[in-house]
Amino acid sequence: VQGDKDIVIIPGARAKPLDPSLPVTPPGVVPTGAKVGVDATIPEGVPRERFERIAYAYAERAKIDDYLRGKTDLSSVRANDEKTIADLAGKIHKLIEAEPKYYQEIAEYFNEYNFQAVARALGKLHNEEKLWQDARGRACVRDSKFAARAPAKPE
Repeated sequence: VQGDKDIVIIPGARAKPLDPSLPVTPPGVVPTGAKVGVDATIPEGVPRERFERIAYAYAERAKIDDYLRGKTDLSSVRANDEKTIADLAGKIHKLIEAEPKYYQEIAEYFNEYNFQAVARALGKLHNEEKLWQDARGRACVRDSKFAARAPAKPE
């Protein structure tokens, strides 16, 4: 990525309600603001084999115009109470125990839960030191056969 060529600014983008730089909005109203992004398009002359495509959860369903017109998010089908989060964390642990998964794959697999529930469940696994990554950056169980190992320290 070249900083002088690959920076993108998107005005009026959907924002997180926890962003302290935004004004407070009523419950259910999605705040918007300007976002800064990086255009990481594969440049000409660079072999495509060096890159791996990343897919984003629910990207095919997002309609930016809906949010620009003030669409609000529906309430979650599932509650975000501690028992639900603990149960979901157990399910995620079981899923990634068998095979590492990218966040997008985990979110799609557990799509009956909202983003916050999935994020909190992953946070719970992290706090319990059960979460790790494989060499490709996918979530896996700590100390599993998939877990990335730190390189040996030179002597």
